[in-house]
Amino acid sequence: MYARALEDAETRLVNLHHDEVERVAVSALALGGSLVATVVYTPFVIPLFLGGLALGILGIGAIWRHWDLLDRLADDGDAYGIPAVRAYAARDARMDRRLGNAACIRSWLAGPLPPADARIADHADMLEELACELEDDELDLDPACAIACRRLLTEPEVSPLLNNALPCDDLGSWIVRIRSGFRRRSV
Repeated sequence: MYARALEDAETRLVNLHHDEVERVAVSALALGGSLVATVVYTPFVIPLFLGGLALGILGIGAIWRHWDLLDRLADDGDAYGIPAVRAYAARDARMDRRLGNAACIRSWLAGPLPPADARIADHADMLEELACELEDDELDLDPACAIACRRLLTEPEVSPLLNNALPCDDLGSWIVRIRSGFRRRSV
């Protein structure tokens, strides 16, 4: 990603965050005002309530657009220079999320595998090693690799583990890429 594109993305993230805060705050004020108007001046109740509701919906839209942009930027290594993107990805590298991912892998490996789950059976050893590394609290996981792990386990449109239309060979390379993000924790 070019430096100018990174600056534009960071500016857009900041603007979307401001939109979130402003719209949700004004929505809360308008809804609160509609409650007060029920006692003070009833003709203001409906306009304040509808205005608060509309701003709340716009605030939810801003929250969604902010999250979507963060999620898309998390796939670009250059975008990790943006603090919000780095913080977003770091959440997936936390131990609680890693343990959840490991539990998901282990549940697939422990269950009886129907013929459609040949991908899991073919890569069972690699998946088991990944689960062990995810559970190891002596290892840190690079945030970009943590995002790749989440996508592998939860997003059928991009995951060669969950999408049979994608080549099975891609699954091994995804696992290798995720495992390359583990580093021994420095003391």
